[in-house]
Amino acid sequence: MNRSPRGESSASMAASPGRAVRCLLLAMTTLALTAVSAASRAAFILEIDTDGMDDGVLTFNAGFSFGGDTTFAPQSVTSPALGTTGGDSIFGGDGVALADTYLYSYSPGSQADNLVVPGGTDLGGGNFATGLVGGGAGTYRVYATWPFTTNVSGGDTRYTISTPGVVDVVVDIDQNGGGAGAGSEWILLGDIVYSDLLSAIVVMQQPTQANTFVSMRAYGLLFERLPDDGTVPTPGTLALLGVALAGLGLSRRRKLH
Repeated sequence: MNRSPRGESSASMAASPGRAVRCLLLAMTTLALTAVSAASRAAFILEIDTDGMDDGVLTFNAGFSFGGDTTFAPQSVTSPALGTTGGDSIFGGDGVALADTYLYSYSPGSQADNLVVPGGTDLGGGNFATGLVGGGAGTYRVYATWPFTTNVSGGDTRYTISTPGVVDVVVDIDQNGGGAGAGSEWILLGDIVYSDLLSAIVVMQQPTQANTFVSMRAYGLLFERLPDDGTVPTPGTLALLGVALAGLGLSRRRKLH
C-alpha cells in the first residue's frame, strides 16, 4: 500500500526543523570562512630603527634611506602601533635646497612577510587587517605610523606611493593630533597594484610647505596584500564564524544524544 505524505511519522516531521537549522549554520559557516579565507595572518612591517630600543641610537633598516639633499634626521620617541618593536622614530631633516625626504622600499617579490597580524585585527582609524600572505603580484595596502604629536610645522606630510607601470598614489596628511592622522596607530595611506616582481613598492615622504625643525615625523610603514575581491574581514565577520561553529557543535551534540 502506498504511503501518503500525511502518513509520515511525527519523528520525521520533528527532524525537519533540526535539518533546517544545520543547513543554515553550514551556510553561515561557509559565508564566514569565505570572508576570512585570507586569514593567513601576515603583513610586512618596515621600521626605520631596527634595534627595538627607544634609546636615541638609530640602526637603520635596509629598506629605508634619505632622499634629495637630506642626509640626517634627529631621533624621537617610539610609536606604540600594533606590531612595532619599540625602536626610535625620526623627525625633520637637514634638507636645504630640496624638501626633507624619507624613502622606503618594499619588494613583495623577494621579501617575505615578517609580522603576524590575524585577519580582522583593528589597526586603528577604522581599518582592519586582511591577514593575507604577501608576496607576488596583487594589490597592496600601505599604512604609516609615527608617535602622537602636536608640533609638526612643515605643513601636511605628503606620501607618494609608486611602483613601475602604475600611476602614483599621492596623499597629504595632517600628522598633528586632531588631524586626519593622529599618530600612534596605523594610518591608511592608500592601495597600489604591484605586478613587476623584479621591482619594489617605493614610498616617498616629504613636508608640503617647509623644512622646519619638525617638518614631519616617521616611525615606519606597514604593507599588507588585499584579497582579489577586496574583502577585508572585520570582527563582526569573525564573530559570525564563531557563532556558526558553536551552533554546529551544539547541533551535533544534540544529535548524538
